[in-house]
Amino acid sequence: MKKVRLTFFTITLFGVLFLSACGGNEVGSDTEQQDEPEQEDVAEDEGTEEDTTENREAAEEDTEEEANSGNASDGMDIVAENDAFKVFEPAPDSVVANEFIVRGEARVFEANVSYEFEDGHNILAKGFVTASQGAPEWGEFEITISFDEVANDTGLIVLYEESAKDGSRQNELIIPVKVKD
Repeated sequence: MKKVRLTFFTITLFGVLFLSACGGNEVGSDTEQQDEPEQEDVAEDEGTEEDTTENREAAEEDTEEEANSGNASDGMDIVAENDAFKVFEPAPDSVVANEFIVRGEARVFEANVSYEFEDGHNILAKGFVTASQGAPEWGEFEITISFDEVANDTGLIVLYEESAKDGSRQNELIIPVKVKD
């Protein structure tokens, strides 16, 4: 009976030693990782509460300005947008002549921005331009659209990207405009 107890005690002791040796590295690494955030907290606490609040407010204002401004480089406002396009001009329902410019940014595959201009009956202009950068970045683009006659005094600017898989239209953005006689 003493041999059984001694064997059981020995196996239990080795098991405990083995588990503590295996788990020792993990416990140490967790402790080290936990120490780092505490040091960051100490660094933040060194400044005054007013400084921290001012820094947070400034960061929030910068984020809001970036979201609300169209193109940060030239300060233009976004007048129409979807997941793939941000258009700065022309605004929906604005008046355009028989030649006008569409400016904006696109986040499309291989930077290809396809467009059409139609009057409800006919496609008056069609083509594509290349933005300055392809997805996932936003690239700037500019399209000059010119036409001769329209059937109505309204038109639609249609921006889209073509699917690489099947050529179908994706992320279509339609901007209605009025055509000046």
